[in-house]
Amino acid sequence: MENPFRLDFGAKPKLYIPRKDGEETIINTFLSKEPSTHLYMIIGARGMGKTVMMTSISQKIDEMDKWIHIDLSSDNTMVDFISELEAKCKSKVPKINISVNIKTIQIEFSSKEAQYSTIKVEINKILEKLKKNNIRVLITIDEAVNSASMREFATYFQQCLRKEYPIFAIMTGLFKNIRALENNKSLTFLRRAEKINLEPLDSYRVASEYKDTLKMKFDDAIEAAELIDGYSYAFQMLGYLLFKEEKMKIDSEICSELKYALFEKSYDKIWEELSINEQNICIEISKAEQEAEASKIKAALKIDDNNFSTYRSTLIKGGVLLATTARGKLKFALPFFKEYILSTIR
Repeated sequence: MENPFRLDFGAKPKLYIPRKDGEETIINTFLSKEPSTHLYMIIGARGMGKTVMMTSISQKIDEMDKWIHIDLSSDNTMVDFISELEAKCKSKVPKINISVNIKTIQIEFSSKEAQYSTIKVEINKILEKLKKNNIRVLITIDEAVNSASMREFATYFQQCLRKEYPIFAIMTGLFKNIRALENNKSLTFLRRAEKINLEPLDSYRVASEYKDTLKMKFDDAIEAAELIDGYSYAFQMLGYLLFKEEKMKIDSEICSELKYALFEKSYDKIWEELSINEQNICIEISKAEQEAEASKIKAALKIDDNNFSTYRSTLIKGGVLLATTARGKLKFALPFFKEYILSTIR
């Protein structure tokens, strides 16, 4: 039997614990006759399963009649968008006559403004035809950032909504990147977009998967679930290691391998993306024996209440700190993140 746990970032694994509430909310909203919103943003720390959740939703919608799915990136231009849209229309709704001369659009115009204007006109024509045939378009964008291409697309997306075109979008992103995008003066409408902040995986569901897949005793499966703190990447990595080593119980060797994988493949990048002040707060939290006290950290770092509140909020929304700890207490949301920091600052 092949290892059922998958380590690729973003790809939907064979063993997938869906966040049903979030997935069903998005799908039901987009399928409704009068959708309350046409845009969802899925936010969470690296490795929390943002892309996997978006992929799961888009696969379900793409299998439906009257839907076209287009996957873009933050660096895709409007030319890429119209190329993908034309190709998908021809493959999924060939009865609708859609033809765009992409090469002419790319070559004929000397200015980007003229090219952009022409592309918009051509996309509008396609969307008008799709609207008349009751066909909807889902666009997915992974790791949205405040890039020129992303701002260009977001501006056009807003124009589509005003014209009531059947266009929908799901974006994933880190909290800081989404915040930078929506703080752009011309894109403040993105602040009103519906956002889903990914919570940790349910520990009982995790334990059940480990028990059934790895044939673990339930107490051992519970111990494994508690070890990963609901972190999606850790769920896959720990399961992968246990399956590979043919073990049905956590031991020191498995723990060491898990820590090494998390540190190297996930936490190095998360740490790198924190500001100096955020790193300093995390360092002070890691020094505490149990949950850290906010008052002591503010005093040690000489940070006033307003600035500390801002940093704390950013770390919580970024998935680094827990939001559910007692008032005045701080605790990491990521498994072994305390050990990672202590090993980094030595």
